Amino acid sequence: MHDIILLRARDLTYAKEPVKFKDRILSRAEGLMLKDVTFHLYKGEVLGILSDYKTLYYLKEVVSGTLDATKGKVKTRSSILSLDVMDHVHHRHPVNIFVSELLDEYMRPDAALRVMEELKEQPLFRKRWTTPVRNLPRREIALILIEMSKVTDADIIIYCNMYRHLSGRDKEMFRNTVDNLERSERGLLLLESDIEPISMLANYFLWLSYGQIRYDGSVKKGVDTYNEYMRKKSQLKSVDEEALFDLEWKQNVSEYARYKHSLKRLSRKQTGIIDGLNIRKIILSVVLLFMMLMSSFVIFMDITFTGEANSNQDQRVTVPEEEESARTYYAITAEDDMEFGSQVLSHMSLVEVDSDYQDGYTVMVGGSEYETGENSLIYFNPASLYPEAAFESLLPYTSDRFLESYQFYTRYVGRQAEKVTDDFSLSSSDERHATVSGFPVTYHFRNGYVFSMTMPASDIDGLREEYGLNSEDVIFRLQDGGFMILDASNETWLYIDQ
Repeated sequence: MHDIILLRARDLTYAKEPVKFKDRILSRAEGLMLKDVTFHLYKGEVLGILSDYKTLYYLKEVVSGTLDATKGKVKTRSSILSLDVMDHVHHRHPVNIFVSELLDEYMRPDAALRVMEELKEQPLFRKRWTTPVRNLPRREIALILIEMSKVTDADIIIYCNMYRHLSGRDKEMFRNTVDNLERSERGLLLLESDIEPISMLANYFLWLSYGQIRYDGSVKKGVDTYNEYMRKKSQLKSVDEEALFDLEWKQNVSEYARYKHSLKRLSRKQTGIIDGLNIRKIILSVVLLFMMLMSSFVIFMDITFTGEANSNQDQRVTVPEEEESARTYYAITAEDDMEFGSQVLSHMSLVEVDSDYQDGYTVMVGGSEYETGENSLIYFNPASLYPEAAFESLLPYTSDRFLESYQFYTRYVGRQAEKVTDDFSLSSSDERHATVSGFPVTYHFRNGYVFSMTMPASDIDGLREEYGLNSEDVIFRLQDGGFMILDASNETWLYIDQ
């Protein structure tokens, strides 16, 4: 009789590599992303694991064998198919090659060829067959990965944050796929940063908080536990309360440390400078520096000899045609309680403006036009080519308080306004906005729905350095749809999920 346990994960602990070069040389660990995570995956089980995306990413990499755990082991004799949309957003090969490589890894050549012919006839694959994967929308990459999970022979399938890329109709298809794989006795790891797909699809629940197991048990009880935790967290009313909330869990993981000898910390008195140096990394760094200097020298010589020939080549510049159709342009209010006639708009409200301005803008509110200064608004054109970034990559530049519970608060964006007014204790509200009491979040309403939300910004200088930005106010186009707009002078983000 075969073992019904497909995978055993025992005491998984992972210390992230430091970002700074000096810390790498001195072998300083950046921090713990996972700590003593233990679970089993059975045949025909859908194990839902809830956490933030960064924690789930490292858990996925450790379980699939891409990263070695700092401590602990993963034991399995089963094949693992790891699926994450964000792993393929820069994949340069077309869909047909991508599918062929994936099938060759999990199927015999004759079976893979047969499946390739069948997939090519499906509308999703047929129209994108020769399109590079990196040119596809995130939704279509997710649909392709889900289709691949149906046809491969992998015993264990990992879906990492797949649900958030799907539309309403896609989610029902995903649910049917999970049900069919469960009936075929596959083992599924459903790694999600949102409680909704886990509550619907999983039959066992694991909640990781600060990289540690906070709940391990039935789905219904786990969902109730998580919602109760988020309810208490939303009622915090001061920075001091926030600092003391969950203090024990934060201290276990968030502090920086130097890990040696099975993650035991060594004090400075126990180690000298030489003990902290990594000689192998120092030698590799010197070699890489020498290669970089030589490469720079070769490039400089090439420019010297060939620059004149290249400078005489003809260049053609395409002048874009002027747009004839009228468009609607927008702006974001950058001041508190801006008055337009009888209307009073809160900070970071969306308004329609005239794009042709000299010393200011013409704002259209309630069917009337008002003149306002340029510094009072942040001009916003959804059709412009703004820098693109993932929502998760901008989260470190929000406040720590928002970062720790963003999954709970962002899920209200796009829902009916009544959900906010009914579920939260509000410090202020009207038909256009609602501010959560004791938590730095304000929801903005439009046509009866939550259109956007604001939250505090942090480390703005670090953001500019990371993305090479020079302007005061910054607008990012999110990779999965929507925008993040920074009002730097007021240290506030506006998140629009449309």
